[in-house]
Amino acid sequence: MKRFAFCTGMEFAAPAVDVLAAQGTPPSLLIGYPPQLQHRSGYAPLQEAAARHDIPLLETADINDGRAHKLVTDLDIDLFVIAGWSQLVREPLLSACPLGSVGLHPTRLPEGRGRAPLPWTIIKGIRSSAVSLFFLNEGADEGELIAQREFTVSRRDDVTEVYRKVTEINIELLAQYVPLLLAGQVVARPQPPGGSVWERRRPEDGVIDWSRPASEVYDWVRALAAPYPGAFTFAGGRKLFVHSADLIEWGEHREPPGTVLAPVWSTGGAGALVACGSGLLVLREAQWEGAGRHDALALLESGELSVGTCLGT
Repeated sequence: MKRFAFCTGMEFAAPAVDVLAAQGTPPSLLIGYPPQLQHRSGYAPLQEAAARHDIPLLETADINDGRAHKLVTDLDIDLFVIAGWSQLVREPLLSACPLGSVGLHPTRLPEGRGRAPLPWTIIKGIRSSAVSLFFLNEGADEGELIAQREFTVSRRDDVTEVYRKVTEINIELLAQYVPLLLAGQVVARPQPPGGSVWERRRPEDGVIDWSRPASEVYDWVRALAAPYPGAFTFAGGRKLFVHSADLIEWGEHREPPGTVLAPVWSTGGAGALVACGSGLLVLREAQWEGAGRHDALALLESGELSVGTCLGT
C-alpha cells in the first residue's frame, strides 16, 4: 500500500488526520511545529492526533534540516503533503517521494502566491477566491495545479470566518485527492501565465492608519482578526488592539481622524464611535497590550478611553 507524509502546523491538521484515518488513508508520518513555535498564527499541535492514530510524529522548526528527509526515506514514503508551512520545501526532500510533493494554498493560483494570503484577500477586497491543490516545485506556489475549490468572502466575514471556510475545504480536498494521488490517478495542469506574489506580513505591519477611509480601516481590522495578531493603534502611548469593528461608511464628521467621538450602546454589541479619513467606525472589541479583551464601551465607561481621545498617538 502506498504511504504518505502529512506536514502542517495549522488548525485543520488534527481534524484532517481524523478524516483521512476514518476513510482508510491515514498518514504514515506526521510533521508539525514544536511547542516553542506556538506563537505562530494558527498554530495547532499534532501530538494528540499522532497518539490517537499511532502515527510517528516529527516536530521541527526547519523542514529542510535533514531529519524529515531521513524519516521520509526510512519509512518508504511515496507522497509528501504539506500545508500552512512557513518554509519552502527544498532538495533533497522536495523530490524524495516517488509520487512527488503537493501543497495547499488558499488563493486562486497563480494569483496571490506567497505569504499571508488570507489577510491580503480581505485587504485587497477580493470577494471570490479558491483553495489550490498543486504539485510543489522549487518556486513559491508555482507548481502544476491539481484542483481548485471556490470560496466566497462577504463584507461581514472577518479572517476568522474565512479561515474556517478554508479549513473545511482543505480537509475536503485532502480526503478526495490523497487516495487519487496515491493511486496515480491525478492529472495536473500548468498554472496560467502571469499571476502575482503577495508580500510577507509581520505583526508590526498591523498598525491602523485612521486617515484612511472607514471602509479600508474596517477591512484592515477584519483581515487581522484571530488567528492573526490583530490590527492595533495607540492611545496615550499605550498599544490598543482592535479585534472587531462595524462600518458606517457615509458618516460625516469634522474631527481629526482617529478621534473617539461617542459611546455606542446597542443590544447587539456596544462600542466606541471613531472618526476616520472619511466615514466612521464603531470599535466593538478591543484589548490593551498585555491585558484581556473588552468591548470598547467598557473602556470608555472605565475611563481608560475617553471621548475626544485621538487614537494613533
